[in-house]
Amino acid sequence: MDIEAQQQERRDNILSSLNAAIEALNVAGGISDIIPVKVVFGTVSVVLTMIRVSFPLVTLTDCKLKRAQDSMINQADYVDLGLACADVCIALDRGLKGKRLGDLNNSVLEAIEQLRT
Repeated sequence: MDIEAQQQERRDNILSSLNAAIEALNVAGGISDIIPVKVVFGTVSVVLTMIRVSFPLVTLTDCKLKRAQDSMINQADYVDLGLACADVCIALDRGLKGKRLGDLNNSVLEAIEQLRT
């Protein structure tokens, strides 16, 4: 497989991962009864959508301008950070299944508030 085909496959995989994470957060946010958690899921979904929309533009720019490896904006790190945020939200969703706001202790509420801000 040539380098261009490998790069295209990598881009497709990244976009697929972003799309899956966005969909999972939208579903989780839609069924959650805990308002602060809905806000966290919504915020991360928006961030992932921004990453997804900008990813092809950054890739196109990189191809045309041939940025240096030590560029301040490393697109792989940018995507990885977004997907890590999605992983945190998905773990939060699993931990909150069936719980209501009153069921949560102060440390969990504080963690949710930190994610929300």
